[in-house]
Amino acid sequence: MERIPLSIPKQLPRKQVEKRLEQKKTKGKNLAKSYAQVSSPANDILKLRDAFPALPNKKIIEIHNASLNITQPKGKKKISITTKGPSRKQAIVPLLSQHVNSIMNNTGLHVNFINSLLKGIKSTLRAEFIRPTTKSIIITTNNIPAPSDLSVIERYIKFIEGIGLNEVTVPRLPQSKLYLKIIGIPYLQPSGLAITSEDIANYLKNSDLFEGTTMAARPRVIKASLKSDIAIIWIDIWDSQNGSKAKTLINHSFNFGRYIATFRGTSMNPGVPQCHNYWKWGHTTFLCKAHGSKCQKCRGPHKIENHRDFAWCCKANFKLNPPHLETKQGEPCPYTFKCINCKGDHTADDTKCPFWKHCFN
Repeated sequence: MERIPLSIPKQLPRKQVEKRLEQKKTKGKNLAKSYAQVSSPANDILKLRDAFPALPNKKIIEIHNASLNITQPKGKKKISITTKGPSRKQAIVPLLSQHVNSIMNNTGLHVNFINSLLKGIKSTLRAEFIRPTTKSIIITTNNIPAPSDLSVIERYIKFIEGIGLNEVTVPRLPQSKLYLKIIGIPYLQPSGLAITSEDIANYLKNSDLFEGTTMAARPRVIKASLKSDIAIIWIDIWDSQNGSKAKTLINHSFNFGRYIATFRGTSMNPGVPQCHNYWKWGHTTFLCKAHGSKCQKCRGPHKIENHRDFAWCCKANFKLNPPHLETKQGEPCPYTFKCINCKGDHTADDTKCPFWKHCFN
């Protein structure tokens, strides 16, 4: 039987093997590089700026990004229709002002009693401290309160001496503001009068769609444009932080008389803030760098609730000729001061101020 010879690969000389290995190492190093590889972004933008001085900066950057194959993300930016709100590790208990004061007189005792009751139901929630607001107390906790925890807090507050059972509202978690607008309602009504915020508020209050919903501010009514007969109504309501109300209201249509109106989500636009320290527009009280407060009536270095005790106009001064008498107890200040913003005859926080209407809307 004839034997078939095996094909053995031919071995290359050593010099050729070394040459091929060297070519593999240097492969790609001498190739021409692209504009994006050899260019410096800052230098190239400056060169484009010098070459096309008439083009705006935005166009220059677009040309530079196109050369680097940098594409801008497509699609509309998602608007934020709810505020983030405070921490959810809180329980808010609405109360009358006198009850808030009585609880704040002995907060340590109340915190200990609440924690002992929470231990009794084997809850891991613990109250840390209590702080007051004008019409509520805020109980800060170590975790997010469950419905069973809120019911324990409610029962305890109701049985505090001096607080009636019907004077305590159900404790709730912190809420956020939901910003909405209503479109499709004419600015002029069949009566010939312009629609008002009171008309909108009364209608929504009696609507099944708005049942259980609380407004965070008075509705604001404006024209869609100067010559338009259509109104846009801006409303702010309280919502949960995950926007559960938003899901039921946005893009929902309803009848307003014989017209069909629709809810739309809108970006957070609370207007220009007014500082409650110096009563100027443009920054919030939290960001104010002032070290004190000013009275919105007389601009004195005190709060308006202490105006009668500290303002020169209400204090007695017998060194003057004739002597200046003290404002009688229970009577308002008889002096009229100028608004710090518009110089009008009203306080700096008066809603009739032209600055208020301009900045708030």
